[in-house]
Amino acid sequence: MKVKQFVRISILAIAVFAILANLGLLQLLACNMTAPKLPLDETFSWRNGKYERIFYGESDAQFIDLYVPKGVLFPRLFVLVHGGGFISNDAQSRQAQFMYRYFREHGYACASVNYRLAQEAPFPAACEDVHEAVVFLARNAGEYGFDASHIAIWGESAGGYLATREALTETQAPITELVSYYGIYDFTTAGTQFQRQGISKFIRTAANFWTIGNLDGFDSFEEYWVRKAYPDWTEQDRQAFSVQCIAENGPANRNLRVLLVHGTSDITVPYQQSVDLAEALKAVYGEESVSLVLVGSRIHADDRLYTGEVLGAVDSYLCGGVL
Repeated sequence: MKVKQFVRISILAIAVFAILANLGLLQLLACNMTAPKLPLDETFSWRNGKYERIFYGESDAQFIDLYVPKGVLFPRLFVLVHGGGFISNDAQSRQAQFMYRYFREHGYACASVNYRLAQEAPFPAACEDVHEAVVFLARNAGEYGFDASHIAIWGESAGGYLATREALTETQAPITELVSYYGIYDFTTAGTQFQRQGISKFIRTAANFWTIGNLDGFDSFEEYWVRKAYPDWTEQDRQAFSVQCIAENGPANRNLRVLLVHGTSDITVPYQQSVDLAEALKAVYGEESVSLVLVGSRIHADDRLYTGEVLGAVDSYLCGGVL
């Protein structure tokens, strides 16, 4: 083969590869721009049980929205932890509403936990709040009429971090099932994971534009939350902040089943976060106790992860089913 012909073929191959790579990126961006929304009736009034707002700390942000259904004798407790990058949302977030509306109608006592955001108190305040809320609920189950002998906990995004950290480290309350949606578990590895997917920092910044102006000069929500810029993090800091490290170094809670759910079109938290955590947890709890579900064409906080079909599968899992 002549040199010129070889060069032409090589250039053509590179061009085709570049086009295909860009097509993949374009498809990913299209998923993020066109993901459909599910209806959520903001005027809906629940009459099938008892609702109560319970304060568990001194801050106005430290409360639990508790829903206990009628007709179920001491229903099982399901604790819900909202996301929002540690800087936004509350116990009535869109995702929390999808969860408690479904599960309270399916026989669960649902406790949606509100915690102090980064603006009010930095790390580890939110972790401490979730822990205090769970312990409070476990100790007062009889008073509020639910069963806390085997607690399930769910979280999404930053709430996935908080719920997972709580499930792995809790020793005062019997958390036996964890469900985490598109959680971030190791802040220091997310950037590299996105680079491997071909997702640039520019794209990630554009996708998370809502954080701009809310971080008090820090470059990311996690840096703002811990009040320390990445260049100043030590290995000791990573160990302290990382749920992945907790999983690898040995969780305190040794009796746990785990379900991790992540969309592969997520450009806020890389799905590799869930892949890596699943592998670490399988080494601790066994292959049969850890389920990882990667959902194609699903974005961060995708409403389609909250359909009746999907939540029915989660319900089945909490009842001992296998995914």
